[in-house]
Amino acid sequence: MVDGEPVVTIDAGSPLARIGTPALVQAPGGSFLVTRTNQDTFVALTAQCTHYICTVKNFSGSVYVCPCHGSQFDVTGQVVHGPATRPLQRYATSFSGGTLRISA
Repeated sequence: MVDGEPVVTIDAGSPLARIGTPALVQAPGGSFLVTRTNQDTFVALTAQCTHYICTVKNFSGSVYVCPCHGSQFDVTGQVVHGPATRPLQRYATSFSGGTLRISA
């Protein structure tokens, strides 16, 4: 954490080193689903399902899947398949020098 924001170092061994690869990031500020969408851009979402507050940690095909009731979300957090009806909360990110900051 830096200034109260979760910080992730991304190096060649990180799952986030490749575009399109997701990762569950657990930090003191919470658990986040992070996907690298371009060389310098990332999407960070809460890992708490909006249906039943279970931790979403599975990724299948191109969607995040909640293990409790099967809700599915795309990498931007939008609901693909319920029972959840609300998207996952999205957080701003910044990336510089191999360090990703999540503004939670």
